[in-house]
Amino acid sequence: MRPDFEGLLAALVGGEVEFVLVGGYSAMLHGSSLMTRDVDVVCPMDSRNLARLHAALLHWHPVHRMTPKAPPFTPEDAARNDWRNLYLRTDIGILDCLGEVRGLGDYAACLTRSKALDLGAFSIRTLSLEALIDAKRAMGRPRDLLTAQELETIRERRRASPGSADEPH
Repeated sequence: MRPDFEGLLAALVGGEVEFVLVGGYSAMLHGSSLMTRDVDVVCPMDSRNLARLHAALLHWHPVHRMTPKAPPFTPEDAARNDWRNLYLRTDIGILDCLGEVRGLGDYAACLTRSKALDLGAFSIRTLSLEALIDAKRAMGRPRDLLTAQELETIRERRRASPGSADEPH
């Protein structure tokens, strides 16, 4: 299966799920050449937002990907108020819903460090370049540090170019 990242994001937007795009796909939208296999978002992990998430993804058969036997993500799961993170696999790709981002904080904190991004048919919020660098540095894993280094290079090139901004390209 080839992941459809924009399809996942379109489903979230269409379902009025509150989220900010973080992680590898956000880095790619900022110009990173590194590849990712999933979509990572930070979102409120309350039952209202998770009910919207469930409804938005239902057509694509979401299952818990980190649980043996990969049980379906059900309305009862969405109603729980004890999720810290939610790791799902759908027919169109992997979606990791995080309650917080290391180095930045929860959804509200990430929202303040995000930028609007027009993807053509819809718009989303994604971490700003600076926030994404901070998050990748805080994660500290080799692949995250490599991404942070590349994003820092992108930032420096943008600063050196007249008229450039901290916006995804």
